[in-house]
Amino acid sequence: RDSSSEWRCRAKLAVRGTPEKPLIGLYQEGTHIVQDIPECRAHHPSINYAIKLLKQGISELGVQPFDEDAGTGELRYVQMTVTTYNTSIPVAQRYEQARVQVSLVWNSRDERSKNSEKLSLLQEFLWTNGGPRSNLHVIHSIWANFQTSTSNIIFGHKWRHIGGEADLWERFGGVDICLDPYSFGQANTLSFNSLLHKLIKYVPRGSTVVDLYSGAGVIGLAIAASRKCRSVRCVEINKMSKLSFEKSASRLPPNLGCTITWHNTDASAEPIHWLEGSSVAIVDPPRKGLHPSVINALQRVALSERKAFKAKSSLTKVKDEKRPWILRAREPAVHVDSTIMEESSGIWPETLIYISCGWDSFKKDCKSLISNEAWHLENAHAFNFFPGTDRFETSRLIKFEDSQEQSLMNISVAHGFFSL
Repeated sequence: RDSSSEWRCRAKLAVRGTPEKPLIGLYQEGTHIVQDIPECRAHHPSINYAIKLLKQGISELGVQPFDEDAGTGELRYVQMTVTTYNTSIPVAQRYEQARVQVSLVWNSRDERSKNSEKLSLLQEFLWTNGGPRSNLHVIHSIWANFQTSTSNIIFGHKWRHIGGEADLWERFGGVDICLDPYSFGQANTLSFNSLLHKLIKYVPRGSTVVDLYSGAGVIGLAIAASRKCRSVRCVEINKMSKLSFEKSASRLPPNLGCTITWHNTDASAEPIHWLEGSSVAIVDPPRKGLHPSVINALQRVALSERKAFKAKSSLTKVKDEKRPWILRAREPAVHVDSTIMEESSGIWPETLIYISCGWDSFKKDCKSLISNEAWHLENAHAFNFFPGTDRFETSRLIKFEDSQEQSLMNISVAHGFFSL
């Protein structure tokens, strides 16, 4: 297989046009004019096949594509997510025979709206023609999302599973991961797995790890399963990621000897609290980069390490926290095992792994982190997440050294966009 094609395993596509000639594709640059992409070379072949089926269903059932100007129509967008998880066939055949989770963004408030009958008919069409009893089983499951907003936000808040398997599983970093359609997922799963396997090696065995901006906990769970960590804490602001994390954690090997927790809170609210007790910090911020409060906390932590000021009082206020919303956020929303967490005050990160999805923001953050020699860059790895384009992803590892004879080596782990 040519790695420059058939790599995209997740695609959000606009649906426009007419029932007789539906257009399913991307907006032309700088416009809201949809460019139809029936045989996109970047898409996994199963996505292209599912798009073909969807077009047939739209035409045969008279489903009205969304009219953005008038706010009318029925089908606004579709998300196609590939899963290669299939233990019934050899590993070498799983990518080629992948199946697709189809999420239909329907222009109504919920499934009780007057046009819901057509949604049911479209679901039946897809399952009949792409499900397990069809000539080619390519449809894994079907979900509906209900959205009536006039904004550019693709998804609404209401989701319903309407066909096929309820859970989509994938194998990342050696562990089974459950991804709901509303969970964040990488488009290039092969490159993401390569990044994960490289990243994991930088986490010393027996570490205590905090994973900020953790999403459904893919990175944290992969590290917990492979590095004999004492503890892994995942911090994520999106509460909808909790269910995916719980399902994924339930499949971890027993007796890991690692305390794993997931916390639903904004890491920027009190970053010192989350950094304390962790020897390794992993940050995977949004495109705008790290919040200033997180950068400031990382600077303070590194400088305090160098001066051997490891007592909690050197970085945090002595006054006990009493605000109930802060106390609630500190409590784990998910606690995987019954191990009592050890008191770990005085431990602060000596290794920082930065995964970035914005090159410009990473450069700015990096400049702040290495100022005053707080942190030193040690290694860098680039991963081609977008073959055939002028952008690629990288991964940077920033490691704090206690030695005074530190040198700036290579560059190191972020996943960001580089403009060629």
